[in-house]
Amino acid sequence: MIMPTAIKVISSLCIMFTSIFAANLMFIYKQQIALPITGLPLLSFINLFAIGVLVVLTLVLLLKANRFVGFTRVLVYTLLLMLGLDVLLMLKYLTTAYGILTISLNIIVIVFLVGVRGYLNSEHALRYFGR
Repeated sequence: MIMPTAIKVISSLCIMFTSIFAANLMFIYKQQIALPITGLPLLSFINLFAIGVLVVLTLVLLLKANRFVGFTRVLVYTLLLMLGLDVLLMLKYLTTAYGILTISLNIIVIVFLVGVRGYLNSEHALRYFGR
């Protein structure tokens, strides 16, 4: 079976968002030296968790691992909750450019992950995974 275009788009965007979260993590640690960021361990954990979930999602989609689709859905739900927490934590920095960019990135990723969750439940994805 030919790989659907939706799988290609989702995996490409997951890789792009993974690199953005990694850059955000490096920026957080760089800023920690200049001025302390409140909630640094939690923000770091959320970024690392987002990187891990997006990599696992990409691998499950590209390897057609139909046994892990349910696990991936649970990871996506958990990541959605964590990104919502990240938005709430970053409201303190809403007056800075970093805060605005982080909040807008998180909202974009939340909308993307809701769409991915819907796609994983669709008929096309079930056919792709051979269920």
